[in-house]
Amino acid sequence: MDNQQANIDDMELVKGILDGQTELFRLLAERYGASLMRMVRRLVPSKEDAEEVTQDALVEAFRSLSRFDRQQANLQTWLMRIAYHMALKHYRQRQKAVPLVDAKQEWLDNMTDEEADEILSDTSTDRLSRLEQAIDLLKADDQMLLSFYYFDDYSIKDISQITSREEGYLRSRLQWIRKKLAKMIEN
Repeated sequence: MDNQQANIDDMELVKGILDGQTELFRLLAERYGASLMRMVRRLVPSKEDAEEVTQDALVEAFRSLSRFDRQQANLQTWLMRIAYHMALKHYRQRQKAVPLVDAKQEWLDNMTDEEADEILSDTSTDRLSRLEQAIDLLKADDQMLLSFYYFDDYSIKDISQITSREEGYLRSRLQWIRKKLAKMIEN
């Protein structure tokens, strides 16, 4: 890749590809492939399978590029959405969700955000270990939401674009997940 190509912004890149310069898609894949792969690996633990899912997502992005709407999302978010849905489909085809620890729904409903924050903010080694174990027991969808929001610093709006979920749903789901983790850590 020459320096001139490296300086092409995303919209110029998309326009060039759509105008028939399909070799520019390689630049798009190089620019975003690693971040797509990191996200896919969260749902697809096998490196080989994750590489295949990432490659399939890039192929799908190439096929669908004419439907990309920058008014809806930026290019990276749009690509993440494609990869997320393909990884989730792969995960669901090959895994069974690990059931969550039984917890009474009323207890979760009665737990305040402050109580959950207090439990989750304890950074002792034992608590951090229990938190990691609790996160591993969550369904893949919930693990991804946590990862997008807390570790990757995506906004609720971006997560909504990636997951095709309403922003209100995502806010309440993240709140519920935090309470669930707090309950799991306490037990």
